[in-house]
Amino acid sequence: MNNSPMNSPAAISWLDRVGNWNPQLLREIRGKLKLRNLIVAISISLLFQIILLLFYSQRIPSEECYAQVRGFGCAKSWADWWLEQFRFITWTEPFVLFLAGVYSLISDISLEDYKGTLNFIRISPRSSISILMGKIMGVPLLAYIGLGLVIPYHLLAAINANVPIAFLLSFYVLLIGTAFLLFSGAILLALLSGWQAKFGGQVTAGALVFSFVTFVWIVPAFMWWNIFTAWSSFSKVLVGGRINAIQAEWWYLPITSNIWTSHIFTVVNLVILSLAIWRILERRFHNPTATIVSKGQSYLVTLYLEILMLGFCIQSGFADKGFYGEFQFLLMLFIYIANFFVFLAAITALTPQRQSLLDWVRFGALSTTEEHPSGFGYILRDLIWSDKSPAPIAIAINLLITQLPILVWVNSWNNAEMRSRALIVIASFAISILILSLVTQLILLLKNRNPSAWATGTVSALIFLPVLIMLSLSITPERYAGVWLFFGFPWVVVANIKLSDIILAFGGQIFVIIALSLQLIYQLQRAKMRET
Repeated sequence: MNNSPMNSPAAISWLDRVGNWNPQLLREIRGKLKLRNLIVAISISLLFQIILLLFYSQRIPSEECYAQVRGFGCAKSWADWWLEQFRFITWTEPFVLFLAGVYSLISDISLEDYKGTLNFIRISPRSSISILMGKIMGVPLLAYIGLGLVIPYHLLAAINANVPIAFLLSFYVLLIGTAFLLFSGAILLALLSGWQAKFGGQVTAGALVFSFVTFVWIVPAFMWWNIFTAWSSFSKVLVGGRINAIQAEWWYLPITSNIWTSHIFTVVNLVILSLAIWRILERRFHNPTATIVSKGQSYLVTLYLEILMLGFCIQSGFADKGFYGEFQFLLMLFIYIANFFVFLAAITALTPQRQSLLDWVRFGALSTTEEHPSGFGYILRDLIWSDKSPAPIAIAINLLITQLPILVWVNSWNNAEMRSRALIVIASFAISILILSLVTQLILLLKNRNPSAWATGTVSALIFLPVLIMLSLSITPERYAGVWLFFGFPWVVVANIKLSDIILAFGGQIFVIIALSLQLIYQLQRAKMRET
């Protein structure tokens, strides 16, 4: 006899309606809502609430509170007693929701990919949005139920602690919006990672890694960003004291001046980032061999990220600082570091594999058949827009998109010395990224057993190995500034580098770019000859 709560006629009718709307959600419900799982989820939620209530029963306000020490002390008033419980639940819910969702989604999709069932889902007539939304709604279903049972306790504590309902609404709106963005990113990482095909039963390793990142970075960032912006007027509710909102501007717009601008800025960026991730999910779900993003999408994404980051550097309050020149240069270095990771991701997302390049050589602008027009203009168009064409030209365009606004900003600086240092850093960054892009494309064009691993290892070696070698050989930045600049570490030597070192370093890097470009052209020509 099946003890599942799914067997009653009312449940069957309800499930039929859910199945007609989203079959994937129905599949997840049938898999997750077993009677045993449901009892465990409800029991854990109720046990949490009971333990919390028992703990705070030791802090019930009493007239003898200050006359004797008993247990953990007691609250000053009933309002403070309820406020402490409200605060604890408010800080706990993001950790539970984000960790449970990230771990369950990555683990579930990785396991399905390892077992091969994900391929059957891919051939479903339903859209990728419907399938993946079913995953987001259904996979962490037990966590949703457990947290849903805590909401009445949370609401009761808020009412008795005189917490504004506006804060409660803001908290859950931002919590749900951030959770949706984070869960979408978790699905994307699970689809892109590919560890499930290599490590078999150890598919939960990746889920644990990203859960750890969520625990130590994402959840605290979510809470503290909102405390210092959207929730600054409610800071006493969250941390027990008054915290003034940071005086942040974005392109001179005061985004933390009031609660509405803070919410609008946060929600708009959550929506934009979620839409960007879902565009990638739509692209990759039914075509896992395609590049992560199209070249056209990459131009929009890098432009958005650059406008977002650079906007925080354009603030009227910075002009009052006595060390404004050095401060501007420091901000530019932060953007440099962020852009470095953005372009590592762009190289990974845009660089096609060997088979895609061979298809482009055979059927793209390089083909010489009558069906395809030839000429430099068509080749350049393919290099800019075709997803199967080599990536370095698209990377160069992305560099142009990101560096032009920074150049305009740098040229507005009043400090000529800092301006010249910044220009050296910008030039070194652009050249270094082009070299990494060309190296990655050449490695992926080779016929290797695992080209992605080779490309990752080579790029990592190019980033870290020169530093280790130079330090072990006592090649110090003070004496060999040109060498450090050649290997892409301008911030170490930019303060005391000579013009001759700059010319030699950049000249050597440009020579490397030319050599790698010629080698890539030669390899493509060889591939074309073999194909024809």
